[in-house]
Amino acid sequence: MIKVNLVPQEILDKELQKQRLAQVSVAAAFIGVFFLAVSFSHYYKSVTLADRLVEAEAEFKRLEVIVKQVEELEAKAKAVKARLDVIGDLLMARPFYPRFMTRLLEALGDGIWLSALNVSGSAPNITVNMSCQATGVEAVTRWLRALQTSASFKEPSMGGLVIAADGLVTFSMSLKYKPDAPAAAK
Repeated sequence: MIKVNLVPQEILDKELQKQRLAQVSVAAAFIGVFFLAVSFSHYYKSVTLADRLVEAEAEFKRLEVIVKQVEELEAKAKAVKARLDVIGDLLMARPFYPRFMTRLLEALGDGIWLSALNVSGSAPNITVNMSCQATGVEAVTRWLRALQTSASFKEPSMGGLVIAADGLVTFSMSLKYKPDAPAAAK
């Protein structure tokens, strides 16, 4: 059987053109809706990120104030600790020189006295230079032996002896003082 189309070709072409126009319109509408959805998504993300940025900056400013306060307090604590360390050092060193003088006077012995005393260095290791006088050479030798066997006085060295006509001996002495462990713990 043969089909015969009685509709003119122009009407068929117009109908086909309308159908293609409808298809293109639907496709364009889908593409437009897709672009609108993607654009809205990006816009929503940008608004959300901007809000989060504002919140984060506000939180940063709030925390920045707290950090500055903490840094100031740490600086004050460091200064107070430094002062306490100085006070502690002074308290530890305060009995050093009285103990040193007591030990020196205990070791001095009979017949010897000091005419000058010079201390150099810092506690607890100091160097002592002395000008001394003695009633005789025997007193000087006893004192030198006592210093050589002492736990606190190290490396005694004596300068020249000057013996006067009346028997008075003048000499200089240098030594190092380091307190022994039991004395330092008192």
